[in-house]
Amino acid sequence: MKEIKYRFSPNMPGKTIKRIKLIDRLLYTTVPKASNKKLSTQNFSKITIVQLAHIGDMILMLPAIKVLKSITGYHINLLVSSQNFTIASRLKYVDSVTIADAPYFARNNKTSYLSYINQLSKITTDLIYDVRGDLRNNFFIKFFVRKKLFVGYDVGGGGALLDVVLPFQHEGHVSGLFNPLFNYLKLPPNHLSDYWNEEDMPYEEIPDLNFPSQFLVVHIGTGAQARKWPVEFFIETIEALSKEIPVYVVGINQDLSVEQHNIISAMPNVVPCIGKYSILQSVYILKKCSLFLGLDSGFSHIAALLKKKVIVLFSGTVNKNVWKPFSFFEDQVLLLNKSVPCDHGTGCGKLSCEDNICMKFITPREVINQLKIALNELKLISDENYVE
Repeated sequence: MKEIKYRFSPNMPGKTIKRIKLIDRLLYTTVPKASNKKLSTQNFSKITIVQLAHIGDMILMLPAIKVLKSITGYHINLLVSSQNFTIASRLKYVDSVTIADAPYFARNNKTSYLSYINQLSKITTDLIYDVRGDLRNNFFIKFFVRKKLFVGYDVGGGGALLDVVLPFQHEGHVSGLFNPLFNYLKLPPNHLSDYWNEEDMPYEEIPDLNFPSQFLVVHIGTGAQARKWPVEFFIETIEALSKEIPVYVVGINQDLSVEQHNIISAMPNVVPCIGKYSILQSVYILKKCSLFLGLDSGFSHIAALLKKKVIVLFSGTVNKNVWKPFSFFEDQVLLLNKSVPCDHGTGCGKLSCEDNICMKFITPREVINQLKIALNELKLISDENYVE
């Protein structure tokens, strides 16, 4: 078995890591070695791209998928979870979308392995590419998807199940995960920003909503509790900024209590949109805004792909250099985050935390000042309105 540099979360139990490595050794011993087959591009026409995790992971892939479609004649099939189907099905540079709900990525108990296997077994493709490098993904794709060639990474185990193991760039931004695939397919060098346009992000217009010429969007939600900022901090920030510029607040009802929702709704110059609009309509609100404030979530990545100035309150749960939003221009994305002992330098990997100090140490005062600095740079307020 070759030497593998694994990519495990610092929070992953040692027993789990030992179990994965043991399974990996057994696989390399028992699974017939791949024949290193490499099909000519003339021999296949359909590529299936796999991203079964959450919305932010999928959003970060979109510029690379746009490039792949733009410079090749391949039929692009996108394999995603049902929660991401709404956006995926509206992508103009994707030819088809297939749903597969992996129970190990689900944030509810409504999925089953039997259903998951049934979904995978309906897929027929020439080449299938999984960006995650996960033993579980590699196992189920290997044995239940009909394909000619399986390409991916071995950093989470299961490399013996792949036909082609691509070199993985540790500590590199996730937007670069497609580069090894492009090299394998012998595609010319490219820059994602040369192909991506903000209109490539799907949205749904809201005809009855009249926007001011300039406004701030605050998105208060994120999928993991460990990445949340206290709602009372958001309220303080929204109240202060609403004195300078209209503020639209987006999110879902579960992001805050009824009392907190009522406080925000009563603020002058604030438009509460929480729970009112679909995800595509919420994207439309972001598309119209001047500045965006959010957490480590899919919506922060969407705002960045819409080429907005983005300020993200970033937790210590993941490596910021790997998972920060994609930038199209200098200083487009500003990360506000605190270095704390428990983030291990590359993130703690936690989805839930009893005391997420990495977020609570970010004060409303510094967020308000950074927002006002950004508004001044955008020529929306005077530089006299913030305090160093």
